Amino acid sequence: MRCSAVEIIDEKLVCGRLQLNSRHKRCVLSEQVVSLIGSEFDQLWLPASNADEVLSREFLVKNIRGVEYDGFDRTIDNKIATLRKKLGDTPSQPRKIITVRSKGYVFMPDCW
Repeated sequence: MRCSAVEIIDEKLVCGRLQLNSRHKRCVLSEQVVSLIGSEFDQLWLPASNADEVLSREFLVKNIRGVEYDGFDRTIDNKIATLRKKLGDTPSQPRKIITVRSKGYVFMPDCW
């Protein structure tokens, strides 16, 4: 199923086979619950709710961790790598959450 847009109603986000519930920090992909810790869920929710928009590391660090990005912290990169694994995205050629070199990350709504 392809998704041309992300639908957010109340605290639930749906895009194709992906469903996120921000109140319960619950992720379901293809009717299977994906076990995410709170920070991983937040790392997925923010780009998903801003689909097709490149989000910088600075923006992600500030909004997820509440601190300023120092240019060296790789926490965001590590969380993205973990999310890709858990969500079945190929690490060597990701399609669901892609890296935009020198810019940040973008959630691709048509790949879910």
